[in-house]
Amino acid sequence: MKILLVAVNAKYIHSCPAVYSLKGYADKYKKNNEEIEIAEYTINDRYNDILADIVLKNADVVAFSTYIWNVDRVQKLISDLRKIRENEVMIWAGGPECTNSPEKFLLDGQCDLCISGEGEEIFLELCDTAENCKSIEEFEICVRKIRGLSLFENGEIIYTGPAAIVDMDKIPFLYNDLELFDNRIIYYESSRGCPFNCSYCLSSIDRKVRFRNVDTVKKELQFFLDNKVKQVKFVDRTFNCNYDHAMEIWKYINEHDNGITNFHFEIEAGIMTDDEIAYVNTLRPGLVQMEIGIQSTNEETLKLVNRHYQIDKIEHVVEGVRKAGNINLHLDLIAGLPNEDINIFKKSFNRVYNMRANQFQLGFLKVLNGTDIARKSEEFGIVASSDSPYQVLKTKWMSYEDLVKLENISDMTENFYNSQFFIRSLPYIEKLFDSPFDMYEKLSEYYIGMEYNIKQPSAQKRYDIMKDFVKRYIRDDDESKIILTYIDFDKCLHFNKSRRMEGIYKFEFENGEQEIRFDYSVRNKINGEAKYIILN
Repeated sequence: MKILLVAVNAKYIHSCPAVYSLKGYADKYKKNNEEIEIAEYTINDRYNDILADIVLKNADVVAFSTYIWNVDRVQKLISDLRKIRENEVMIWAGGPECTNSPEKFLLDGQCDLCISGEGEEIFLELCDTAENCKSIEEFEICVRKIRGLSLFENGEIIYTGPAAIVDMDKIPFLYNDLELFDNRIIYYESSRGCPFNCSYCLSSIDRKVRFRNVDTVKKELQFFLDNKVKQVKFVDRTFNCNYDHAMEIWKYINEHDNGITNFHFEIEAGIMTDDEIAYVNTLRPGLVQMEIGIQSTNEETLKLVNRHYQIDKIEHVVEGVRKAGNINLHLDLIAGLPNEDINIFKKSFNRVYNMRANQFQLGFLKVLNGTDIARKSEEFGIVASSDSPYQVLKTKWMSYEDLVKLENISDMTENFYNSQFFIRSLPYIEKLFDSPFDMYEKLSEYYIGMEYNIKQPSAQKRYDIMKDFVKRYIRDDDESKIILTYIDFDKCLHFNKSRRMEGIYKFEFENGEQEIRFDYSVRNKINGEAKYIILN
């Protein structure tokens, strides 16, 4: 029997650890001789090419991994595969979309079954059962005994009950053949589950936190280090929820640093201790990057979504992690949460923005089936799109127009802040406005007014756009001289790598002379940040 595991990723650089884990687990423990193959595509691939490739592989079973970014494409593939192969193929599906909305895949008879929750043990049982059964009818009877499945029977969906959680130490290492992952991000998990209960997050459903043996983790991380993998992204939902586990891993990658590999962690700042902060401050610049989901700074909103922390503590942790300048820090906000109108959100935006992370992500609430916030949507007046990724359209507190405005502001923070193209000039530009939010709001209005959102200007063109924009708000000549010069300096740092921008720029102000001294060369850029000083 041939089984094809299908993943449709958002981008080529991404991989799907789920299908590799299913295959690795089944290959290690299965009792029969099923042939299991993996096929990975992206949502940007031509649809007909994906469909043809799947059909021509001529598998007996095709199993799809479903997520919010691929569910529409996968449903179409399943529908067309059923039309082409009819009853010649069994179609299975798993992943978050199947777990929480099995009816999407079962009610129209396209899928034979859906796997709910963690799939390794369930998939193993399915493989062995399918191989042992002599007919489809026998298989349909036998699978009712397997826990963790959703089936369509007699006009209704039958759930066979929750399966036992998987022992993480039984899961084989996924990356023995690194050639499969050339130029792609390596995803790695050292724990599953989350101790928190955020109402908008699917991880809140599975609160059974468990960890892979830390000695096994070290051995596997050493494999990445030995092979000089560029980035390893931990997918642990809250990496630092266990102090000892987190510290052991941080110490190991520090003591065995190869000078190349970068490790990404999702952190809960509210539980991070001062000695953890002190330790990560000692790491090589570029060894670690951290993502912290703040989501809101409004206390009432945080209560309504079951997040319990003090924002003052978050600011303390962010400042502590940031001050050494060695960790790339990524902070998140979510627009569309309960009890947050655009004015309250503006306060959250400004407070988080002023924490000065390397990346500031303004995201939007996704109303995911199975979450607490989905159940309370009517209470909160939350209306979301019926199509993936189920993004909020309006709430009791925020109109559709408000959210569109925030979408535009999000685009501006991505283009002008997260790009790091204006890292030296932005602090001066911001002073022209009452707050960072006001600046990005005006910038988005200007951007749309000039139709740059349609024209999609190049990265270099953004410097001219910014100069034209700030000229509209500069109040006097002195500001003009210093701000426009800093924009030119930022452009030089990023795009004029073959020339030097070096020297002293003197400006005569009413209160005296000020000098801005730039010293930049390719050598300085390679060794670290270009140097500049301001002399009064």
